Amino acid sequence: MKIGLIGYGFMGGAHAAAIGQIPGVTLAAVASRTRPSEDGPVRGNLDLKAGPLPDSVHWTPEWQEIVDDPTIDAIDICLPTHLHKQVIERAFANGKHVLCEKPMALTPADCAELLALAEKSGRTFMIAQVLRWMFPYQYAFEFVRTVGREDVTACTLQRSTGYPQWSQWLGKREVSGGAVLDLLSHDLDQALQWFGNPMTVSAISIGEVDTMRASMNYSGGLHVVVEGGWMQPEVAFSASFTIEAKDSKLTFADGKLHLTRNGETHEVEQPEQDAYFDEIAYFVQCCRKAELPTMCLPAESAKAVQLALLLEQSRDENGRELSWQ
Repeated sequence: MKIGLIGYGFMGGAHAAAIGQIPGVTLAAVASRTRPSEDGPVRGNLDLKAGPLPDSVHWTPEWQEIVDDPTIDAIDICLPTHLHKQVIERAFANGKHVLCEKPMALTPADCAELLALAEKSGRTFMIAQVLRWMFPYQYAFEFVRTVGREDVTACTLQRSTGYPQWSQWLGKREVSGGAVLDLLSHDLDQALQWFGNPMTVSAISIGEVDTMRASMNYSGGLHVVVEGGWMQPEVAFSASFTIEAKDSKLTFADGKLHLTRNGETHEVEQPEQDAYFDEIAYFVQCCRKAELPTMCLPAESAKAVQLALLLEQSRDENGRELSWQ
């Protein structure tokens, strides 16, 4: 199976490294505005596996060349968000399978159009919500399912980092959608996966740059908080969550996962993994078997976009409570 990668920045480099490790898969070509540096792609807010582009991989500055290549089976899109839609449309028109970095698009309307195109094309379409392949978040999903959604009393998810000065486009709201859509959509997707659609939501700003504390209210009194965003440039990346149930609690912070039951706490051992490899290998499996990506359905990714924009509306309206439509 041959994959063409569109975009070779921070995330594109991580995807390229993962693709190179999947048996039976070839990274056939890469499109980027400039030829990749011998030092590898730009480093972002995480130390991801990435290196210089192998000499065997064809490079072009024109993404259309790769999407139109009949020998390429699938397209992996790691571009600024405002470019996703046009590349996905052309890829489906050329019969390609499509993996696209989150968020799917800048608006729910664009997401709806892409979902319809994907269904019509008959090709595999998946949004790269990588947290769904990270062990702590998978463990949390099973924790909620085991204790029962009705027994969860509270949940907080946090994700923060310094303003992305290393990027030429992330800080441009019209290009990336801003911190809520680009960064916090990770955790909004998790909240939707774990608990489903909230009844009402509200949000306020909690910092000087582009931040949010979102409140999501569910039937039965469950209250879910998602908070964080882009802080001052010197702030280091951090991500955490806490899920409280009637007789137990699960906490992830500083890279460690702790489970408390009956008053006793122990650390949960985490396996070594490359979530980007697992994510893309799963996409490849779905392509080969002509199956829906049930671990990460594109319709669910579209909901994360809808929720992000609804919360931004509430934040812009000083925390007004809004109903989920």
